[in-house]
Amino acid sequence: VHAVDMSWACFHVVEVMSSSKFAHKRIGYHAASQSFHDDTPVLLLITNQLRKDLSSTNHFEVSLALDLLSRIATLDLARDLTPEVFKLLSTARVFIRKKAIAVVLRVFDKYPDAVRVCFKRLVENLESSDPQVVTAVIGVFCELAAKDPKSYLPLAPEFYRILVDSKNNWVLIKVLKVFAKLAPLEPRLGKRIVEPVCDHMRRSGAKSLVFECVRTVLTSLSGYESAVKLAVEKVRELLVDQDPNLRYLGLQALSVAAPEHLWAVMENKEAVVKSLSDDDSNIKIESLRLLMAMVSESHVADISRVLLNYALKSDPEFSNQILGSILTTCCRNVYEIVVDFDWYVSLLGEMAMIPNCIKGEEIETQLVDIGMRVKDARMQLVRVGRDLLIDPALLGNVHLHRILCAAAWVAGEYVEVASNPFELMDALLQPRTSLLPPSIRAVYINSALKILIFCLDCYFHQNEGSASWYSDHLAGGQSDLFSVK
Repeated sequence: VHAVDMSWACFHVVEVMSSSKFAHKRIGYHAASQSFHDDTPVLLLITNQLRKDLSSTNHFEVSLALDLLSRIATLDLARDLTPEVFKLLSTARVFIRKKAIAVVLRVFDKYPDAVRVCFKRLVENLESSDPQVVTAVIGVFCELAAKDPKSYLPLAPEFYRILVDSKNNWVLIKVLKVFAKLAPLEPRLGKRIVEPVCDHMRRSGAKSLVFECVRTVLTSLSGYESAVKLAVEKVRELLVDQDPNLRYLGLQALSVAAPEHLWAVMENKEAVVKSLSDDDSNIKIESLRLLMAMVSESHVADISRVLLNYALKSDPEFSNQILGSILTTCCRNVYEIVVDFDWYVSLLGEMAMIPNCIKGEEIETQLVDIGMRVKDARMQLVRVGRDLLIDPALLGNVHLHRILCAAAWVAGEYVEVASNPFELMDALLQPRTSLLPPSIRAVYINSALKILIFCLDCYFHQNEGSASWYSDHLAGGQSDLFSVK
């Protein structure tokens, strides 16, 4: 039935669902779960069938009905069948009760008024002696609290009891997720839970639980210094673990810590840099994000140098991710972290020469932008522009032609600061420029004319002896300039 239009068979599906034979009924329910949706025209016809099966003494039939309801429940179905689901929330059959608890999520989503009917009984299940029931209901509250945490703040005592008493790691992880949402709403709650969370962090051998404790502390208990220090210690253990999954979790934990506890990232800088050469692409990307989070006025040069070295020896895709991160971070808020523009212009030139670089448009934009904004950087721009213009490797990379366009524009626009305009002219008029597209060659020619005009202007001013110099040359014949070979 997957990806096949079954609208023509929907009435037949309803007929099979109502079969007295369980083997047939199961096939009908399975077909409905795969093919029915909100716009299925026969959906209202199954309400009574679902009601009948939800009230059945055969728990397998009840299970089929609950499973279907969790998949296709609409506003009408959720409203009409809420009483049946409510009854099942207290059934003695654990197999059915935990499924009914899970269905509540869909019912609440489609028919919010069901909360008034089912909420109290759902809370009662938190005190169940059966671990499967508690697991199911905690999972439901975890999802509900993520959407509207304030409504579930009164249940904090019940969640605290489970946090302290439960030995089930999965349940503890879900409870921690709930508290991560509730703690910011009530300061006294954070003070109450911080010690149990730290106890789990110290004693548990389950890395998944330790990670959730770390994340809870860093996101919602960041005001407790001792807890944060313990969490950072656990993160350090994850970063050096042999398992790449745990190393990735350690980097993610540092990403969580970075906004409020950048010192934690700085303390683990060596491990983060080392992760740039990891075989796992996800680890490399996460470590790159962390390094960019460390960037500041005082560290931008050092971090950029480290990243550029890794870009040189990385695969093309990751190399360009590194270059893109540097470009995006350095130009943020109009280059607020760039103090030395001569250094940054040189860095842009080095980035353009990285093999497999495809960031031509971004580098072009920044070269031109800096030229227009930063007058003191124009001499360095012209120097770097000349180096780019004479580099044969750039001519053969179509992704870098835009950089050559910027270099040519810079050479013509700021020729007055050039130490040797003739070198720029040679670079612009070299025969290999015929490899470039016509639109870029036009910029080359335009810049060459600007340089020529600048040189002529300089020549005339150097030879001007009096106010009548220009008219004398016009009247007296050919200027010496035009006789130069």
